[in-house]
Amino acid sequence: MFGTSWRVGRIAGIEVRVDSSWVVIALLITYSMYLRFSFLYKDLSTGAAAGIALLAAVLFFGSVLVHELAHALVSRARGIRVQDITLFLFGGATRARVESRGPGDEFLIAAVGPLTSGVVAGLFWIVDVFARGALPRPLIGMFGYLAVVNLLLAAFNLVPGFPLDGGRLLRSAVWRATGSFRRATRIASLAGQAVGWLLVAGGVAFLLGGNLVGGIWFAFIGWFLVQAARASYQELQVQQILRGVQAHDVMAGSLVRIPPDLTLQDAVDRYFMRYDHSAFPVDEQGRTIGLLTLRKVRRVPSDEWPTSRVRDHMIPLGDQVVVPPDAPMDQVMAKLEDGEAGRVLAAEDGEVVGIITPSDLTRWLHRWRTLDSRALDSRALDSRARWEDSQSPGR
Repeated sequence: MFGTSWRVGRIAGIEVRVDSSWVVIALLITYSMYLRFSFLYKDLSTGAAAGIALLAAVLFFGSVLVHELAHALVSRARGIRVQDITLFLFGGATRARVESRGPGDEFLIAAVGPLTSGVVAGLFWIVDVFARGALPRPLIGMFGYLAVVNLLLAAFNLVPGFPLDGGRLLRSAVWRATGSFRRATRIASLAGQAVGWLLVAGGVAFLLGGNLVGGIWFAFIGWFLVQAARASYQELQVQQILRGVQAHDVMAGSLVRIPPDLTLQDAVDRYFMRYDHSAFPVDEQGRTIGLLTLRKVRRVPSDEWPTSRVRDHMIPLGDQVVVPPDAPMDQVMAKLEDGEAGRVLAAEDGEVVGIITPSDLTRWLHRWRTLDSRALDSRALDSRARWEDSQSPGR
């Protein structure tokens, strides 16, 4: 998502993570809830208003989590592997390769999200109506407010712009009509960008009208949707570029290896400070036995580096994501996304022959695009030369 994410647990066997950006929105929503309840219920003490605000924020994010769980559970029921659920700045995201199936599955999985938010809104409304007199007025008001918020969440998600659920519904419909997943993604992406720019324009209008907070939020959400919609199509383009490409085409070879009995101090001085690498294979008698990463080194207090050995802090090879050198890059990309290590090792006969990181992939794509653009320019010049020759006198 936006930055570091933390694993907070599992629900129904599905890993739930929280992105670092979520902390910002969690604090803002809790504070806005506090201001709302303090304003509406003047007799509330500061502690009571803060407690209700905290409860409302927990229930709101619980609603978002239930929305994403609905996507995940239906995906799993349709035989699609779910990677995880992550709560982030503007809500949540379920990572599942829905596109690996067909438009019907994508339509069903996308539709269940807004439907679930509608059901949750109905449950909050039931409490709002039937618990009056049994619960304090501020709590009743909280449940009524959450009912409205979940209805708005369902309605907003139905807007036909990727990556919202409505955009996925649009993509599945175009995919079904045209038979082209790429064209469907392109159309849904453009729709998402259009929705995003409309929100940005609405934010600017609010700002000009004097509504500072509303203007900033609308513009921020709109900008986020524009970037997310662009990224969705760019990801598809990258996947198509990598078709037919294998791990050995992208991996960083000629690896610098370190011995297991080296001290961490020597590893830092002679390797991490000299080479632009964040991990080194650990070799013993010509055999790779593990990987020493910069992250593992940083977890050891620096005053212990002179006496600590590499073998005591390396990650065993069996704990790494390993592929053969001829593995297709689309599979490698999936493993890069799935794995927490941020790298994939290419190994042949138990020997590590290369490492692939997101940086390696980015460099390869940059070179490919540079060479491809030059090839296109060359073909264009050749075509123009042939056309000019055909127009010359005597031809």
